[in-house]
Amino acid sequence: MRLRIMYGLATVLLFVSCGGTDSTTTTASDAVETTMPETEADPTTTTAGSTTSTSGETVADDPCALTTPEEVASAFAASSASGEAGIARNCSFTIVDGVASSVEVFHYGSSSQWDGVKSGYEDNRGGVTAVAGIGDEAYHPNDVGPYEIVVRSGEVIFAVAVQTGTGGPEVEAAILDLAGAIAGG
Repeated sequence: MRLRIMYGLATVLLFVSCGGTDSTTTTASDAVETTMPETEADPTTTTAGSTTSTSGETVADDPCALTTPEEVASAFAASSASGEAGIARNCSFTIVDGVASSVEVFHYGSSSQWDGVKSGYEDNRGGVTAVAGIGDEAYHPNDVGPYEIVVRSGEVIFAVAVQTGTGGPEVEAAILDLAGAIAGG
């Protein structure tokens, strides 16, 4: 199931980061087309640029810069190791003696890409279910439900996810707590 989540997220990332010198980006399947400004369509500017956090300070596009091990530990009522950057704009935090064994935090770019990210989830992940009270806008992908949340907060789009199968109300609450902390409230 974890492979399915990573495949879906890689599909969304491909959708967001594909591009060239023109201002139109098309997915590999040509199923969805979205228009983005040239600087966001160029994948080199996404990784080399910076994004403004909800608190107003500038942070790199590094997903590990979105949260701290202390915030992860607090949300999951456990201890957490420092995050390790992955290959899909993700940061993996190992949780010790908590309600889940690990949590992934993804950095999907700036809020101007929100419609494209959401379309990717709607087309490739079975739709979305809106979640109120976190960031400016948030949703769960329907294929994994409350075990992942995608959030637009200020100028940042991010996601928090655990491996499906690691379940229960405590895990669902921890995901929402961490997403709320990252969103600034």
